[in-house]
Amino acid sequence: MPTFCENGMKTISGHQSSYLPWYGFFEKMYKSDLFAIHDTAQFEKKGFLNRNRIKTPQGPRWLTVPLQMKQYKDIELRNMKIDQTQDWQKKHWMAIKMNYAKAPYFERYQHFFQDVYQREWEYLHDLNMHIIEFFRKELRIETPMCYVSELECRKEKKSDFVLALCQELGADRYYSGSQGSDYLIESDFERNGIVIEYQQIRHFGYPQLFGEHIPHLSVLDMLMNCGADTAEMLVKGGQYDESNGICSASRR
Repeated sequence: MPTFCENGMKTISGHQSSYLPWYGFFEKMYKSDLFAIHDTAQFEKKGFLNRNRIKTPQGPRWLTVPLQMKQYKDIELRNMKIDQTQDWQKKHWMAIKMNYAKAPYFERYQHFFQDVYQREWEYLHDLNMHIIEFFRKELRIETPMCYVSELECRKEKKSDFVLALCQELGADRYYSGSQGSDYLIESDFERNGIVIEYQQIRHFGYPQLFGEHIPHLSVLDMLMNCGADTAEMLVKGGQYDESNGICSASRR
């Protein structure tokens, strides 16, 4: 596993387990020495815990896993239950099959997704982690993971939580999402000798079906259209050269 920090510094990052995550989720994981799954997070409207986008001839389409929403504000992610009264599995599988059947790598991935949507999932977190584990294997990301529910820092909130997470895991550097500056108190980290690095959202193209490129879809779109080798290079910082169909690796 690569170490991205200078002078032997230990980098950590983390995120909630998301449904069919985009490339940025896995880029954070790849660029870390340890990745913390925030399984104690609570539901956020317009978030990505239970939804993400694929591409269709009409543009991006949301695939949303329905949840049992009673008292959801007090329920941690690891305990969120899926609403089994809705036939969401069939709808999601048919949407993927219908829109990616002609993608170059559909046959490679169809059996995995068919199996996912034939299973009965009680908890959203279990579904998300099953897909995340498969995606990271395809992308050859070996960063070890831990779960916030098993850590003492789970009791803290926002910036205090991240600082406590870094201290408990012995981190010298925290690789934050691009919006982390909205709530992280940088002076607290500086006083404790912890460097914050913010993720830079990259805009890159790659072959897609259905016309004009749409960025920042689920990494499913990248795998279906480009395969694991090219998707791996893109997630890890490479760029796709449309003139020759070659993906160049990051220099980092």
